[in-house]
Amino acid sequence: MSSILRIILIVLFFSSLLPAQDETGGALDSLSRETASGKYIDPASFFRFHGYVTLTYAEPQKDLSGQILVSDINPQNGRNEGGFKNDAALFVGGEPIDGLGTVIELHFVGNALDPVITEAKMILDLARFGQKGNLKLTAGRFWWPFGIHNDEWFSAVNRFNLVSPAAMQVVPAHLNEVGAALEGVYLFQPHFGANYVLSVGNGVSSFEMPDIVKGPSNAFDYNHDRTLTGRIGLVWNANGRMELGLSYARGLLRNAPLVSDPADPRYYKADFNASGLDIRILKNGFGLRGYYYLSNENLTAAPRSVLKRHGGTVEPFYRFNPGMKIKYLEIHARYSYAAEDGFWGQRRWAQGGLGLHVRFQNKLLFKTGYMRQDEGGILQHLANDVLTISLTAEF
Repeated sequence: MSSILRIILIVLFFSSLLPAQDETGGALDSLSRETASGKYIDPASFFRFHGYVTLTYAEPQKDLSGQILVSDINPQNGRNEGGFKNDAALFVGGEPIDGLGTVIELHFVGNALDPVITEAKMILDLARFGQKGNLKLTAGRFWWPFGIHNDEWFSAVNRFNLVSPAAMQVVPAHLNEVGAALEGVYLFQPHFGANYVLSVGNGVSSFEMPDIVKGPSNAFDYNHDRTLTGRIGLVWNANGRMELGLSYARGLLRNAPLVSDPADPRYYKADFNASGLDIRILKNGFGLRGYYYLSNENLTAAPRSVLKRHGGTVEPFYRFNPGMKIKYLEIHARYSYAAEDGFWGQRRWAQGGLGLHVRFQNKLLFKTGYMRQDEGGILQHLANDVLTISLTAEF
């Protein structure tokens, strides 16, 4: 791993010496990797900010907890009581000098006094290869570039206001990486090309969301090793758009216990590796978003040496224009599952649901959905189905 890191750092250094060219084209823009915050960022402006404000109502069954984006646990009884919740995000970006962009992303979930910085990055144009491609350096704090599941953490982008089991359980959850990445696009033919990204960063210390999102452990893995992540997306954009992505990541999770209980996997030194396949399709009103991930948590001196995880999510939808003041209406569906090895057996989750989106003009979105959830393996069945209704205003 250390030799790979040296190679990447050498490439980053010498790539920064390459001259950047001015010419580019719309064909290259159409190849770019889609990110959850991409629609809210305009790095071509000297200074600009965008964002959204969301009001969501949730009607959950009594056992619903961690994966919902819209409600809080009642400290008096430990249950998710549902009701109303506010979420907001602010995306500040600009290009203070030619070829250098900056982005800061702030989220205010429920408590405006405690914002979370999920991105604070600079984007430097390193090279443009005529009309064929480009190369950029991203440095700072950014969303982990593995797969496409990170958009489920945005209430304005998530199609159901619930995180799927595959996004929660199979790979380290809600990872905002701190490090550097090389990324860009390349056009092979008029309607076929690729986007690519290779990042190196601190990584995380565990798969579980609470240890990553809350407190100082978020994107700060205190060990000598770094996490290496790569993804390549093949894009076809003739009469529609289809992207097929392949991802891989590996790194050291921890070299010291996070807990004091030997029955907990986080007690043992561990590294991990993960691979994934993802797809996005949009053509003639029909759309599909899906991914399948595999990962291994490799433990030292533990009751089991390898804990395997796998799972996937499929979200088809159909978009049409009913007229009047409605820009479009979408009917959505989701099915997701995940399976995770433990020391004493396997845990399984399944999730399925239907939803409706209505976009009024360009900046106002109404959505509602119902999600049914089931548990299997050694897990006890929970009453955790949920109905959500939300209204989002973008600016």
